[in-house]
Amino acid sequence: MNKTFYQSFLDKTYQPEGLPSDYPIPEKEDLLFYIQRNQNFNTVVYEVNRTCCGDINVNEPMRVYWIKYNDHREECELNYIQTKLAYGYKANVINNDLIEFAFVSYDKKFFIERCEEGHRVMTKINGVYSILENIYVYAEEYGVFPDVKFIELYGIDVESEMPIFERFVP
Repeated sequence: MNKTFYQSFLDKTYQPEGLPSDYPIPEKEDLLFYIQRNQNFNTVVYEVNRTCCGDINVNEPMRVYWIKYNDHREECELNYIQTKLAYGYKANVINNDLIEFAFVSYDKKFFIERCEEGHRVMTKINGVYSILENIYVYAEEYGVFPDVKFIELYGIDVESEMPIFERFVP
């Protein structure tokens, strides 16, 4: 094995690129944020879950589902394991305008807040209070449970209104 090939292998193995620029962006009316992974284009969507009156359902504030980017661009529910171990969430209602939540797989705090445009998700990205837009998860598949190498958060800094980014290892 020559050094160039070996270094190339190490770079790809240990220094993977982040979110690919050609990944699709879901277009949904009540979209809060979405999660994409390095395995394929399929996207986990988090949108406002409304009651029949149009208010946010404080008992289950987000509807979470897959958009499978296949020939039909189908939407389907998460399975039990995905909901309980990876993409599900636990929410705590602070008041009708503010709901705290965390993923079942990671304890970082996020907040759904009511704003002029409807609702948005807020959290700290790189230590700055920001509007969360999307998350990218880079994981390697080894059997049943993937090995997450890093997570990237993408958002908008509330003060500067500029894009903000953070990569971290969970």
